[in-house]
Amino acid sequence: MARIKKYQKYIIAILMLSVLILIARFISEIDFHSLTTYLRKTPSMFVLVVITSFIAYVLSATGWMLCMGDEGKKTSIAEVFAVRHVGEMLGVFNPTSIVAGDMFKISLITKNGITKQNGISSILLLRMINFLSAMLLIIISIIYLTFGKLSSSTEAIIIFIMIAVAIAFGFLLAKYLLDDHLYFGKTMEKIRSKTKWPFLKEKTIDSCYEINTIASSYFKNNKLKFSLAFLLITFHWIFGALEFFIILQTLHIPISVVDAVAVEMGVSLFKSLGAVVPGQIGIEEYGNKIMLDVIGIASNEIWFVVSLVRRSRQLFWLAIAGIFLPIISKKKSYKTL
Repeated sequence: MARIKKYQKYIIAILMLSVLILIARFISEIDFHSLTTYLRKTPSMFVLVVITSFIAYVLSATGWMLCMGDEGKKTSIAEVFAVRHVGEMLGVFNPTSIVAGDMFKISLITKNGITKQNGISSILLLRMINFLSAMLLIIISIIYLTFGKLSSSTEAIIIFIMIAVAIAFGFLLAKYLLDDHLYFGKTMEKIRSKTKWPFLKEKTIDSCYEINTIASSYFKNNKLKFSLAFLLITFHWIFGALEFFIILQTLHIPISVVDAVAVEMGVSLFKSLGAVVPGQIGIEEYGNKIMLDVIGIASNEIWFVVSLVRRSRQLFWLAIAGIFLPIISKKKSYKTL
C-alpha cells in the first residue's frame, strides 16, 4: 500500500495518458461535417440537462437532510443544497476525492446548528444509501443489458426478474445493514478471519461496524425517513441518467430511459475506478464511449456531443459552487456538541 502511494502520481499520469491517447484516436475518426450539424442542437439540450441535473441535486440534498433525523429541522433545503453542492464539486476535482468533499461538508453543515457527530453520521448513512441504490440500479441494468435485448417476448420475464432482484436486494439490505444484530460487521469480521485479505484491516472492520451501527440505529427510529431517503437517492441516479436520454433524443437517436440508466451506471463505475484522477478527466469520456457502444451507439460524433454537453454541465455547476462557497463560508458557526 505504501509503495502504491509512493508512485501514485506516476500511476495517475500513466492512466491519464493512456486514456487520452484512446480519446485522441476517437476524435481523429470524427466526421466534422456531421459533428457541426449535431453541435447546432447543443444549446437547447444543455438547458434541459442543467434542469435535470438540478432536480437530481435537489433530490440528493433532500435525502441527506432526511439522514440528519430530527436535527434536519435546524437547517433548510437551500442551505443543505449549497453545502452538498460545494462539497461534491470539491470531491470531484480533488485527488483525495470523496473524503475531502465529505470533510468539507461536515465543517460547513455544523454552521447550521447540526452537531458534528450528526454531520458525520448523516454523511456516512447517505454514502451507504448512495452505494446501495447504485448497486440496485447496476444489477437491474446488467439484467436488462444481458436479457432485455433478446426479443420482445422476454419482456414479462425481464420484469419478473427485476422485481425479484429488487425484493431480494431489499431483504439483504434489511438483514445485513439495518438489523440491530450488526450482521454486516460480523460477516466482514468473519471473512477477515478466514481469508486474511490484506485490505480487510482491523480499521476497515471497525468502519464496517460503525456504518452498520449508524444504519441500524437510524432505521430503528426513522423507518419512513430511511425509505424515503432511499427512494429519493434512487431517483437522483435516474434523473442523472436522463442527461443521456435528453441528449440522444435531441439528436434523434432512439433510446429508452432504461438504456439511459444502464449507461449512467456504467459510466459511474468508470468514474469510481478513476476517482484518483482530478475531475476524472478522460476517464468519464472513455466511460461514455464504452457504454454508448454497449447499447449500440458507435458514432464518434454522438459520443463527442454527449461528452461535451456533460462536461459543460459540470463546468456550469462548478461555477455555481464558486458562487455558493463565499456565501456559506461567511456564515457564523453555531455552538455544536
